[in-house]
Amino acid sequence: MKQTIKEIYTILVLIGNLIFRRKHYRLTFKAECEGTPDNPCLVKLWYYDFKHWGFNKHNLLMVSGADKLCEMYAQGGNEATVEIMASRKSLDLDEHQYDHYEAGEPPKYFNFWEKVVYGRNYHSIGQNETKTFWICPVTLFVLGRYPKHIYIKRNVK
Repeated sequence: MKQTIKEIYTILVLIGNLIFRRKHYRLTFKAECEGTPDNPCLVKLWYYDFKHWGFNKHNLLMVSGADKLCEMYAQGGNEATVEIMASRKSLDLDEHQYDHYEAGEPPKYFNFWEKVVYGRNYHSIGQNETKTFWICPVTLFVLGRYPKHIYIKRNVK
């Protein structure tokens, strides 16, 4: 029963985020260590901290470059809280405060469903080092969409 309530809550959050899209988000990601007795934190697995998530926790796992961004924003710690601005259009923001990432276009032959379930690839704009990452459909539960532009504020406390 408790699991069913969590699943319903999660679906309601998705519906709310699809209907009431915001521009500003404050998101927290937490790392969990996996390893051996000799090296207990051999690998850090980064998860989005979604309160009361009703499905498999591994659906919240950051992979394919998103984990590396979490590590970068955590500055060596096990938690990263970031402020994100999501936009359809490029914004003129202070490049010293925000990292800018732009979504690549999905293949033209993808139908609507494929555009949703295959997630989206992003690449950095205007940074010295090119960073790429992929975000999965769980993003829809948080942002309600795959924004064309994502701005991540640096050094959030």
